[in-house]
Amino acid sequence: MKKSFFNLALGILIVGSLAFSNVEKKPTPVDNPVDNYLSEINGVKAYTLEIAEAMPADKYTFRPHDSVRSFGEQMAHLGMSSKFLLDMFINGEPMPTDPEVFANIGRMEKEIGASKEACIKVITEAFDALTATYKSMNAENLDDTFVIPFDPKQPSFSKEKGFQFIYEHIAHHRGQALVSLRMQGIKAPPYRLY
Repeated sequence: MKKSFFNLALGILIVGSLAFSNVEKKPTPVDNPVDNYLSEINGVKAYTLEIAEAMPADKYTFRPHDSVRSFGEQMAHLGMSSKFLLDMFINGEPMPTDPEVFANIGRMEKEIGASKEACIKVITEAFDALTATYKSMNAENLDDTFVIPFDPKQPSFSKEKGFQFIYEHIAHHRGQALVSLRMQGIKAPPYRLY
């Protein structure tokens, strides 16, 4: 018993002294925000494409309710609107004022949304545009501001925040698409952060 107690006390003493010793730690490199964002957006792209791939082509027109987009329309909207917001928020293109432009976008979402292949193409192109644009920017560009033209208050945000808005919009529509997958009895790809 004395020997066991001695070994336990010796173990606690050694572990305790190691824990409180002044061991010099190597500095860790500072994370690169550009690399972090690109890694994150590549993960978002991969996850979004997994969801698009999970739905069989003949189910792309499935609509959970008459008042919402079909699965394919969600996927088409996700890709098309990401590119649209990128052009407006980041690239400085003006918001169209002709109502026919928006009517045409709605028709395109329905047309593209009926095809799994077309949806995957639009999503891939949108993420590639996001990545290429972000790579081309520096800290000063990301601090530049833009105005949200469809908000009557016309608020101004940094372009860095514009990328975050696009990311959130993707997550919103991807979540709606996940509901359609589950309603079809299809196991959704597991969620991932990156």
